[in-house]
Amino acid sequence: MQFYANKDRLPLKTILFFAVILFIAFLPVSSFLFFLKNDAFTGYFPPKFFMSESIHAGYLPLWNPYINFGIPQYGDMSSGYWSPVTWLIASTAGYNAYTFTLEVLLYILAGGIGMYKLTSSWQLDKPVCIIAGLALMCCGYNTGHLQHFNWLSGVAFLPWCFWSYQLLLNQFSFKNAIRTALLFYLLVSSAHPGISISAFYFFGAYLIFHFFENKKQVSVAGSLQQQGRSHLILLFLFLLLAAGMIAGYLDILPHFVRSEKISLQDSLLHPSTAQSWISVLLPFATTKNDAFFNTDISMRNSYFSICLLLFFIVSLAGKKTKLQFFLLCSGLLFVLLSSGGLFKTIAYKSIPLIGYVRLNGEFRIFAIFSFILVGAIELNRHIKAKKSFSGAVKWIYYVLEVLTIVAIAYGLYKAVSTKQGLMYSNGRVFAPNGLPAKLKSLIDFISFYDTLWIQGIVQLLLLWVIKWCLRVSNWKLLQRIVVADMILATLFNLPFTGVGKASVAEVQQVLNQSPKHIPVPSLTPIQNNVAVPEEEQLMVGDWSFYNKQPGVLKEAAYPIVLKNMAAYFEQDRLTGKNIYTNRAFVFCTDSLVTAMSLGSFSPQQVDININSSHSTTVVLQQNHYPHWIYSDGKEEKPVNEYGINFMSAPVKSGSSKISFLFDPVVVKWSMLLSLLALLSCCLYLLFLRREKG
Repeated sequence: MQFYANKDRLPLKTILFFAVILFIAFLPVSSFLFFLKNDAFTGYFPPKFFMSESIHAGYLPLWNPYINFGIPQYGDMSSGYWSPVTWLIASTAGYNAYTFTLEVLLYILAGGIGMYKLTSSWQLDKPVCIIAGLALMCCGYNTGHLQHFNWLSGVAFLPWCFWSYQLLLNQFSFKNAIRTALLFYLLVSSAHPGISISAFYFFGAYLIFHFFENKKQVSVAGSLQQQGRSHLILLFLFLLLAAGMIAGYLDILPHFVRSEKISLQDSLLHPSTAQSWISVLLPFATTKNDAFFNTDISMRNSYFSICLLLFFIVSLAGKKTKLQFFLLCSGLLFVLLSSGGLFKTIAYKSIPLIGYVRLNGEFRIFAIFSFILVGAIELNRHIKAKKSFSGAVKWIYYVLEVLTIVAIAYGLYKAVSTKQGLMYSNGRVFAPNGLPAKLKSLIDFISFYDTLWIQGIVQLLLLWVIKWCLRVSNWKLLQRIVVADMILATLFNLPFTGVGKASVAEVQQVLNQSPKHIPVPSLTPIQNNVAVPEEEQLMVGDWSFYNKQPGVLKEAAYPIVLKNMAAYFEQDRLTGKNIYTNRAFVFCTDSLVTAMSLGSFSPQQVDININSSHSTTVVLQQNHYPHWIYSDGKEEKPVNEYGINFMSAPVKSGSSKISFLFDPVVVKWSMLLSLLALLSCCLYLLFLRREKG
C-alpha cells in the first residue's frame, strides 16, 4: 500500500460529521443524562480532580495528601498525570463531572478522526475512510471500556501515531520527527501501561516490516543509515518530552507494590475468551450470560461493523497486499495474547514486559485496529475494481446471513421454551417511573436469548441493505448503513457496559460537597473525618479523596499502593487496631504539649506551630517517602520514620515552628525540561504551519 503525504488539515465538515455521529451514538453520555459508571469516577477521576484543585489553589500537584495517607501523584501511571491534555483541562476549566465526561468523548472522537486521517493517507475512497473512522470510534472496545479512561485515551492516539510514523519512515524531516515524537508521547503519557507496552511491539514489528518491504528501493546499508539516524532523533525528542514522566516513574518504582513482574496466575486474568469473539457478528449478545463468556463484560465486545467484518473475511480468502498481510498477522497475534491461556503463558515467560500486563483483554484493541484496516483496504479494492455482488463476497455474505438467521431462530426458540426474557415480563419492564429506573429494569429483564434474536434481526436487516448496495455499487448508502450500524451497536451496549443510572448533574451535586481548592485541614481526630452516604460514594469513590482532610480509617481502593502503606494496612487488618485514628493527621507524641496549630498547609508543605514545655516529637500521618524533609527554621534534615509508614521530626522546648516539606528536586527539574521541550516542539510546528499558510 503506497503511503501519501496528504494535506495536514482535515476538512471541518468531516470533523463535524464525526462529532455529530459521536453525539448520537453515545447519547446517554453526551446528553449528560447518565454518568460514566464504576471505575471512571471512582478510580480515574479523583487524581484529575486533585490536580485541578491544587493548580487552581496555586500549588504544583506533586504530592496528593488525600489518598491513603499520601502518594507522589507524579508516579501514578494510571491517572494520565503526564498527559498534556490532563494539564490543559486541569489548569483551565478544571475537572468536574462535566469536563471529565467531555474528555472521554473527546478521546473517542480523536480516535475516529485519526483513523480517517490514516486511511486517507493511503488514498482510500472517502466513504471507506469514513467507514473505518466510524468503526474505530464506535467499536466494541470503546463501548466496553467506557469506564476505563486510560484505555480510551490509548485508542485515541493509536491511529495518529501510525499515520505519523509511516510518514517519518517514508520521508524524514524534523517536522515529521517532532510530530511523531509528540504523538508517541501523548500515547504513552495518557494510555494505560499495557497499551504502551503493546504499542512498543506493534510499531517495532512495523519498523521491521517496513525495512524489508523497502530494501529493494534502497540498499540495506543505506536504509540502516537513514532509519538509524531518524530513529535516534525520534528517540532523543521523545526522551526530552518524557523526561519528567521517566523521572517520576523511576522515582516511585522502588517503593511501589506493583513494580515487579506479576505472578503467572495474575497475568492470565480477564481475557477476551474465544467465545467472546462472537461479538464481531452479535455484539449485543455479550451483555448477558457471564457463565458462557467466562470473563468480565468489558472484555467481550470486539465489534467493528458488519460491513468491515464481511470484507475482512473476504481478504482472508483472497490475495492480500503486503500491508494487509502484516496487519492480519499482527492482529491474530494480539488475539492470541488477549485470550490468555497457553499463548499468554509463553509470552509471559519469553517476551519482555508482557508479564507486567494483568488484564489480557486490553491487547485486543490492536487486533480490532488491525482488522478494521484490513477490511477497509479490501473494501476499497472492491470499489476500485468495480466488482458486483459475486465471487467470494457473495458466498461469505451468505454465510453471515445464515449464521444470523440461526442466531435469531435459536434465540427465539430458547426464549419461548425457557419462558425467559422480555416476552414474559408482562409489561413490568416499563413499570418503574423515570428513565433511569426503566433502563435498570430493562437490563434486569432482558435475557441472553433476547440479545440473540434482537441483535440478529438488526444484523439481518443491515445485511440485506448491504447486499443491495454492493449490487448497485451505491457506496454513499453503504456509508450511511455503517453509520446506522455503529450507532445502534453502541446504543444497545452502553446501558450494560458504559453508564450508571444516575445523571451527571447528580454526580456533580455530590462533588459540590467537597471543599474548594486546598483548604487548611482541621486538627481533629482522623476518625471524625467527614463522610457522605454510601450511595454517594458508589458514584464518585471513597470520600476521603474529596473531603480535603488527610488520613483514612481504612484503605481506600486505589491502584497506587506504596510498600510501607501496604504494610500499615496489613497490620491494621491483622490486629484490627488502627492506633492513630484517634489522633489528628498531625500530633505530638507527648500529651503535655501546651498548644499546637497549623500555620499553613499545601500538598507539599505543612507548617506547624508548637508550644511545649519540654522536648517532644511531632508526627505527620503521611506515608514516609524520599524527598520529605523537615525544617525548624535553622536547618533542614530528612524526616524520621515513625511506626511502619509515617514521618516525624524532633521538637525542642518552647515555641517553635516545624515545617514538613516535600521537594523532589530531580522530578521537578525533569518536569521543567519536559515542559520546555513540549512548548518548543509545539511552537516549531505552529511556526511551520503559519509559514506554509
